[in-house]
Amino acid sequence: MPSMRHSWLLCLPLAASLAPVDQIKTLLKLGRIDGATGYHELDSGFCNSVYRVDTHKKPVVVKIYSAMAKARCAPACRGVVDEAVGAAGLGPQIHVRTDDALVAEFVDGETLTERDLKDEETALTIAPKLAQLHALPIPPPLPQKPALWVGIDAMLACEGDALDASLLRREAARMRDAVEACTHADVLGHGDLKPSNVLRLRRGGITFIDFELAGPNYRGYDIFKLFRTSKLPAASDASLLSFVEAYLGEGATQRAADACLLETKLFEPLTWLEAAIFFSFAAATLPEKRSEMAALARDRWAAYEDCAGAGFDAAVRNLNNT
Repeated sequence: MPSMRHSWLLCLPLAASLAPVDQIKTLLKLGRIDGATGYHELDSGFCNSVYRVDTHKKPVVVKIYSAMAKARCAPACRGVVDEAVGAAGLGPQIHVRTDDALVAEFVDGETLTERDLKDEETALTIAPKLAQLHALPIPPPLPQKPALWVGIDAMLACEGDALDASLLRREAARMRDAVEACTHADVLGHGDLKPSNVLRLRRGGITFIDFELAGPNYRGYDIFKLFRTSKLPAASDASLLSFVEAYLGEGATQRAADACLLETKLFEPLTWLEAAIFFSFAAATLPEKRSEMAALARDRWAAYEDCAGAGFDAAVRNLNNT
């Protein structure tokens, strides 16, 4: 999914007529938040509409889910992980959660980019926070099925013609069989941990945002997606290993670090396949953007094909032998 750098402070003021004011006011009332004084569209929403709302006290962020987001997450599960992560201090605090929207605290910071992850200090700041996220209990009523496959199955159910749907289903089944044979979805995963879903806080440190795809998942999927690049050189094994060691923390053996690195690298093709399926889904769902989404689907499919062959099969064998 596209990564767009933005500051949660720099945003676009809207005339009240251009924002869903009645819906926002209803949400604020649910959270006993009074006195909206301004509406600003944040330059961050791809699947959702996201606004900063100024109030007499503190600004808040209102996220209104799109049909695409709703298709990938059951109503009872929407915002559940956001709430749990916010309570744990690893994401914005949630004021209101409904089937259609969230109201969260406004966090003053700037989203990261692929280039930011090339800075070792920045990357290593994220590692222990991600370990804390992964250690959180998986909140009910999330399904036990890995969130990755919940999302992929939902998108594959929407027939489109940007890519061959039968081929996508076949490759998704192949990836699932291989992954489930050698690793387990035993952490609370973010599910969409691209750099733009990590905020560098102005007060220092980092926090995570956007948990629509979160749930039981694979730690290696989150780690690889964080470092995956579309234009910059790929992360080196040395960089990934440094991150993994910081993620595992003091006391982890070299054997454990090496195994986590192998697991992380295993997920490279699956991150590209999920992206190809997403953009194919988007092309079918957003007719006004069909050409753009179809081109992105083909690009991600090409990236998948580049890494889903013999190298992937060897990675599966290596992981099974650890």
